[in-house]
Amino acid sequence: MRKLFSVILCGILLLGILPTTSCKKKEALVLNVYNWEDYIACDEEVYDMVTEFEKWYKTTHNGQSVTVNYSTFGTNENMYNELKLTQKKNGDYSYDLVCPSEYMIQKMILEGMCEKFDHSKMVNYNNNLAPYIENLFKANGWYDYATCYNWGTMGFTYNPEYVELADVSSWSVVTNTKYNNKITIKDSVRDSYVLALGYINREELLLLDKNSTTYTEEVAKLLNDFSNETIEKARVFLTDVRKNLYGFEVDSGKQDMATGKLWINFAWSGDAVYAMDIAEEEGTLLEYVVPIEGSNIFFDGWVMPRGANKELAQCFLEFMYREDNAIENLDYICYSSPMVGEDLFEYVCNNYGLTTLIPCDEETDYQDANGNYYEEVYVANAPDFNANLSNYSVTYLDEDANIVKENVPVYAHSVKHFFGEKIAGDGIIYTDSINRQLVAMYPTEETMARCVVMEHIETEQLKKLNNMWDSVKVGYMKYSTMLIIVISIIVVLALVIAFIVLTKKGKRVSLRRKDFGKLIKSERIK
Repeated sequence: MRKLFSVILCGILLLGILPTTSCKKKEALVLNVYNWEDYIACDEEVYDMVTEFEKWYKTTHNGQSVTVNYSTFGTNENMYNELKLTQKKNGDYSYDLVCPSEYMIQKMILEGMCEKFDHSKMVNYNNNLAPYIENLFKANGWYDYATCYNWGTMGFTYNPEYVELADVSSWSVVTNTKYNNKITIKDSVRDSYVLALGYINREELLLLDKNSTTYTEEVAKLLNDFSNETIEKARVFLTDVRKNLYGFEVDSGKQDMATGKLWINFAWSGDAVYAMDIAEEEGTLLEYVVPIEGSNIFFDGWVMPRGANKELAQCFLEFMYREDNAIENLDYICYSSPMVGEDLFEYVCNNYGLTTLIPCDEETDYQDANGNYYEEVYVANAPDFNANLSNYSVTYLDEDANIVKENVPVYAHSVKHFFGEKIAGDGIIYTDSINRQLVAMYPTEETMARCVVMEHIETEQLKKLNNMWDSVKVGYMKYSTMLIIVISIIVVLALVIAFIVLTKKGKRVSLRRKDFGKLIKSERIK
């Protein structure tokens, strides 16, 4: 009887435990992502990429939750040092995805820091990747270890109201005293070194045969010269040219160009696009050009550090490389996406091509003073557009909602060399300017041929390069700043001297009082 009672009791207890076990929630997965600041669509009111991924993952993975720990860094070196500092005892790293630039990708691959991608799980990336990017990554051995996130060129953002295109089309513009105190270059040794090499080697670069099959390789050699002699030439040049500059900057140049504080800014193409956008809102038209001698073409790419959750990391990238999400990032960041396709081509046409208003029967955001509605369309989709004409009359609304027609020049800009066969047709986008947002984001084939990737360099030469930059920056100071510092030092020294003098006087007074006390005491004893 006791045995029967025990069996029944155990059964009751087991029934009580089973529902609890079966209803236990799955623990949320964690993905650790490390990216550049302001480098992903993250507008909570419009589209937040990280939040949308978490929602999408739960919906498509049987309710499994994922939490993305998303953090940011300011430089490649900061990112690299953080990886090393947080490295685990077994050699694995604490992040699943990081986004270094091209030279740091090369360094991390050489040091065995990266996991290989399983491209069978990167369908969106492989289907939508631009042929140009794919060929470049495969040719350099990066394809298995990195995926391209954004890319661009380096050149000059300039204000055509004050700056002549012929001047700014060469690196030598930084030496032109017409623009004294109106130019900034990057507070970055690698970027400004490219500028210096473009100037130092300008004669050789211009003599290269652009029709040669080895043209780009020859440009790359001249713009990746890290010999002691060339580093010294760069030091002399940059030290001399700094007197013609307003200063060195990393992020402030965009705003300073928009406000008119600067006329020329050595810029990444994505920053140039952003500067053009914000300046246009204030009624200022800026332009961008890549110097004729040659320049840097840069990439930021995703890598999976050793020990990463590869399946989850690749899943996050697959979500981001969907064409609609690539468009969201492009719209937010302003840097060129490596993704191509019909939807992305249409987005670029509508947002960076020439547009006009056409009558519309439905309610839209465009209504004239008479109550008529209009739709904004890319000019190639307007019924009266003729691709053979060099001018076109665009329609828009003025501040008083009156219809205005303006005759503007029309340029046919091809992006077929980048989009390839991923789009139908000739890949022509019509624009009214050859040096604004569209061309900054998608340079001509000729421009891209003279833009090269900056290579990773060994530690010894890197030290010499950094020492050169330190030498350039030492002593670079505005007179007003220098005067303030000198006065501050004098004041501090005066205060220190006064403190020492007063302290010594205090000690002497204290000693005299002490001696006098002893004398009084001895007299009393007597």
